[in-house]
Amino acid sequence: MQKLFSNTFSQNIWRILPHPDPDRNEWAVELRESSQKNVSFAIIDLSVPELRWQVTPEGADWWTSLTAFSGDHIFLHNYRYPDLPQPTDLLAISVNTGNLLWALPNYVLVRTLDHDLVEVATFKGDQFQKGFFDIRTEILSPVSEEINLPTTEIILKQPVRYKERNVYFDRLASFLTDINGISKPICIDYLDERPYMMFSYYIYEQEKVAQYLLIVTDQKEIVFQEKLSEGRDGVGQSTMMLKNKVLVYLKNNNEFSSLTFLY
Repeated sequence: MQKLFSNTFSQNIWRILPHPDPDRNEWAVELRESSQKNVSFAIIDLSVPELRWQVTPEGADWWTSLTAFSGDHIFLHNYRYPDLPQPTDLLAISVNTGNLLWALPNYVLVRTLDHDLVEVATFKGDQFQKGFFDIRTEILSPVSEEINLPTTEIILKQPVRYKERNVYFDRLASFLTDINGISKPICIDYLDERPYMMFSYYIYEQEKVAQYLLIVTDQKEIVFQEKLSEGRDGVGQSTMMLKNKVLVYLKNNNEFSSLTFLY
């Protein structure tokens, strides 16, 4: 196991999406800075590895959110009416440059179908009306029949969260105590990729919450340990994910970090 790439942003990381293609190692990142209400988006290419770009694309504002990643497009939703928690418009930006490619007002993304086609919907009367949008020709057409896609292999693994009163929590907490002397974790995120077992756990330190990442083998050998954050008021969202033997994890809310597994 070895460090692959890390990058510290000036804004907090809000969301991370990997490219769905198993042969591509690009990760889209949504970033926010609350006090100034700034939002930006970035692409990290772990095959190089490098931060390819970080931009606030044309048409994006504080309410714009990262929605999907497909082909050479990143899809964003705009929320025209902040008081209503539902998207109103669809934007697409280039994976290569971050530039705005097109905007589709009054439509939202339903799903990506292939590199050139997405299913979208707009609100007509009291119900949604679906359509197909060709992202190459930018032609919108009505849905004449449902498209059934073959089941794709799940390439992204995310941890399971265990809290007190969960049937497996005490067993995992006891395992951490045996391995590293950890006592009374608040909650544990667990992910495995044999022979490795990954634990992102939260404990109290000086009346505040600290988060750690611990990776051990099935032979109980510690191969990696790092403090991810400290001085927290509470427990955060899940902060690690695994794709194609690369573990991506979040440190201090603004640092994108990654490890590659050696087998």
